[in-house]
Amino acid sequence: MKNLVYLVIVLIISFSSCKNKEKMIAPTDKLPESPMVSATPTAIVYKTYKDFSNLVPIIMDAGKTKILSYPAPSDIFYNGKLATPTALKNGYWLDNRGINENVVFLNYTYEAYSQLKEAPSLSEMMTNIAEKYPLTELIYCGSRSQFKNEVTDLNLLIDKGFPNCRKADIVPMAVEF
Repeated sequence: MKNLVYLVIVLIISFSSCKNKEKMIAPTDKLPESPMVSATPTAIVYKTYKDFSNLVPIIMDAGKTKILSYPAPSDIFYNGKLATPTALKNGYWLDNRGINENVVFLNYTYEAYSQLKEAPSLSEMMTNIAEKYPLTELIYCGSRSQFKNEVTDLNLLIDKGFPNCRKADIVPMAVEF
């Protein structure tokens, strides 16, 4: 009898837990607020005020004072090739590294960085930042796996003004006085 009571309690907890999870992950018409929620890589499309496509990106904090994430030289490959972004129409790029609103670009090209034995020190990276405010636009377009032909499909999204995509708030390039 005692075992039956425990079994009933476990079943009640299990069913109520499952029900709550379903409510938490119910599909919506909007993309997730965080681009990191997806189990597959996110299609991140961006534009910069000048061409940084051959420079290695790193991620800083929102104030651009601290480096939060950077790749090892062995980590700058995507599908066996250097992870330089893929050119799209109208000056847009498809990210192949995993950038976000707080991206900065180093003075290292992908080729040069891939030849390093180890990543530069944080202080060396800080002195080798090519641009702290490179982005003019950054758009999260959902899972990359949803696109049959990424370049063609994303170019169509560009033409349509990125429907059902989430545009990030971008801090504009710093103006010096």
